[in-house]
Amino acid sequence: MSPRRSLLLHPAWWLASMMVAAGCGDSGAGGPAPLGPDEPPALGAQIDRAGRPATSTALVATFASSLEDKNEARDRYNQAGPATWASFEDEITTSLGILDALNGVCGDQLLAEDSGADRYDALAEVLLDDRLYVNSASGTCGIYLGLEGEVVGALPAGMGGCGGRTPNDDVIERSYSVLAAGTLTGVDDLVTGDAREHSADVFPFLAEPN
Repeated sequence: MSPRRSLLLHPAWWLASMMVAAGCGDSGAGGPAPLGPDEPPALGAQIDRAGRPATSTALVATFASSLEDKNEARDRYNQAGPATWASFEDEITTSLGILDALNGVCGDQLLAEDSGADRYDALAEVLLDDRLYVNSASGTCGIYLGLEGEVVGALPAGMGGCGGRTPNDDVIERSYSVLAAGTLTGVDDLVTGDAREHSADVFPFLAEPN
């Protein structure tokens, strides 16, 4: 019987030989790599971050002339930390000015001034601090951008909720409503719901993938 035929007829032997060749995760002469909170892995360069969803989609390289330029700019944005967020201010301010006209009315964007070169600076400053803030003293959640709206005076005190977002929030519709009309609703993205139902109470919250 040829060696090839023998391997085909004896998969258990083949599997055992592969296990011996692969080993069991030993890192070499030093033994297995240490694990646990006392031996955390070394962190590399930041490649992404969790901020407000739709911020980079709506405001960073949204009107770039090529997909390559769009991806390059958003990669830089995702890799940026708080110390360098201000470098995107001009780009975000320009995008805010374009999106302000989305509903055919200029100047009704949240925090927009009546006129002047700096009319969009106030909202740009808020959005540049691209972190999801949570008010742990609030007992009401589920209003994406509600906490930010309360802080800037767009919502009455106590009406903004705890902040953050849930998997069920339509963050795109909410974001474009704020950016185009200065309200929490009003610009319909025509998406009525997700293909799967997510839980707001049971970890890990996200539904199984399709």
